[in-house]
Amino acid sequence: MSTENVNIVRLEEGAFVLLQPGLAPAALDLETQTLSENAVVALPADRLRSLTVRVAPEEVKHLKQALPFMMEESLLDDVDALHFAHQKLDDERHAVAVIERETLAAWVAEMPDALREKPWISEALCLPWSEGHCTLVFEAEHVLIRWGLAEGARVEHALLPGLLDTLRETSSAYVAYGVDEQSARGLLPQHVNDVLQWRQGGLPEALLLADAILTAPDLRQDSFAPKLPLMRWWGVWQRVAVALGVALILKTGVSVADYQTLKTEDLQLRQAMQDSYRRVNPRGAVVDVEKQLNRQLAEFGAGGQQSAFTPSLVALLTEISKVDGIALTSVNYSGGKDMRVNLSAPDFQSVERVREQLAQRLPAAELENSNARGDGVVARIRVELR
Repeated sequence: MSTENVNIVRLEEGAFVLLQPGLAPAALDLETQTLSENAVVALPADRLRSLTVRVAPEEVKHLKQALPFMMEESLLDDVDALHFAHQKLDDERHAVAVIERETLAAWVAEMPDALREKPWISEALCLPWSEGHCTLVFEAEHVLIRWGLAEGARVEHALLPGLLDTLRETSSAYVAYGVDEQSARGLLPQHVNDVLQWRQGGLPEALLLADAILTAPDLRQDSFAPKLPLMRWWGVWQRVAVALGVALILKTGVSVADYQTLKTEDLQLRQAMQDSYRRVNPRGAVVDVEKQLNRQLAEFGAGGQQSAFTPSLVALLTEISKVDGIALTSVNYSGGKDMRVNLSAPDFQSVERVREQLAQRLPAAELENSNARGDGVVARIRVELR
C-alpha cells in the first residue's frame, strides 16, 4: 500500500489539471508527467452530492437497487437520470455519491484512457479531515468544504454562512486555507471565526495533510465500471466461443456417427480458433488456445474468476443466439463473481426469455433494468459466473 501523499487530477473549467501536495497546479500532460499509484480523479463537488446513509444489515444485499428509492424524496432530479455510487464505511453506514448520469458521461468522454483507470471521487473528499473538524479551501468564487468522513461540497461564497450554521452541532474546530484571510473571515459566522485556524495556501497545501488513501465512493460503478475490451475482441473471438460450445456438446455423449461429424467440425473450429488467436497475438507459440485465452483474460483483470468466465461467456452467447432479434451491445466484467450484459431486443418478452434461459444455465440471471427505445427495448442483465 502506498503511503505517499495523494495526487489528484482535477477537472477545472473543462480541462484536467494535476495537483500535487505543496506544488503549483499544472496542466495535465501524461507524456511528461507520471501519476502516483494512489492518484485520483477529483470531480467538481458542486455537480455531485456526497452524503452518508444508514443501512440495516438486511438491506445491504439490495442496496444498489434500493438507493434511488431511499433518496428519491431528498433529490430534485428524476432518479432514473442519476448515477449512484456507494462504499461501505462500517456495519451500519455507507458513503453515497449522486450525480447526473449525462454529466458524468460527458466528463468521461473527455478523459484520457489513463484517467479512466484511476478512482473518480468528489474533490471535496480529497481535503484532510478528522472527527469534529471542518476543513475549508477558499477559491476565487467558491469554497471547498469537508465536514464528514464522506461528506463535503463546493459552494458559492454567498451560500457558505448558511451551510456552516447547519454544521454547528457537529463541527467544533475549523481549518481554512486561502490567500486573503481578511476577505475569507468576512464570509464566516462569528462562532467559526472564534476558533478558526488560518493557513496560507490553497488545495495543494491542504493535500499535504490529506490521507494517502481517501475515503470516498468511486463513481466507476455499474455502467461506468472499468470494462474489459471484450467488444473490441468479440469479432475475433466469436469462433472461439463456438468452438468451446462444440467441445461441451462432445462431452455430453452422442451417437458414434454424430460424434465423428462433430469431431470433424470441432477440428475445423479449433483451427479457426487458432487463426483468430494468432491475429490478436501474432508472436509466440500456440499450444492450448483455451488456456492461453484464459491467461489473456486474467491480464485484463479477471483474476481468480477467469476459469469461470469463459464457460459462462459461452453459455451467454449460446442462449442469446436462440432468441430472434436479440443483439449483444456490450459486456461489463471487471473481475469477481458476476458480469453485466447490455442487450437490445425487439420487445420485453424477448429480454425475459433470454433471462429465463440464462437462469437455467448459470447460477443466477437478474434483470437490472430495461427501457423502451425507439421500436425496441434496451436492457441490462447481471449474470453470476459458474
